[in-house]
Amino acid sequence: MPHKGVGVQVPPRTLTELHIGFRRLSHMRLIWTWTIAVVLVAGCGDQQPAATPESGIAGLVHLGPQCPVETVNDACEDKPAANVIVTVSEQLPGEAYAAGPTVAQTTTDGAGTFRVIVPPGEYVVTAQAGMSCELMDARVSASAYVEVDVPCDTGIR
Repeated sequence: MPHKGVGVQVPPRTLTELHIGFRRLSHMRLIWTWTIAVVLVAGCGDQQPAATPESGIAGLVHLGPQCPVETVNDACEDKPAANVIVTVSEQLPGEAYAAGPTVAQTTTDGAGTFRVIVPPGEYVVTAQAGMSCELMDARVSASAYVEVDVPCDTGIR
């Protein structure tokens, strides 16, 4: 039996199907709305900047002389300075080998080598070994490590 109302007459069974279809459509819209909202909020979280290649200073700290007398036949090689503190300082403008504020410190390994990350710039590198260690300058470029050899004096004469 046709349904009486305004406009087009629709059989009752079709009205029920339309009502159920409308509820399903509403649920689908709700699901899609929540899905889009979650994706957008997740995309706004803590984002890390793109990783930039490291730059820094790597090198060797060595102690010498190791013998009071060195001869041609008896070379007295320097020894690596193991487990000593290496200090990297800003180089004062216009002053070669003049250390400014400390920017990094590290410790050498058993072989006397070290590696420290610093941004590009001009630095002075030294260590705490023996009687004294030389101040060595280092110019670090972007995305590269500069090698520095830090000689230290044992005081043996």
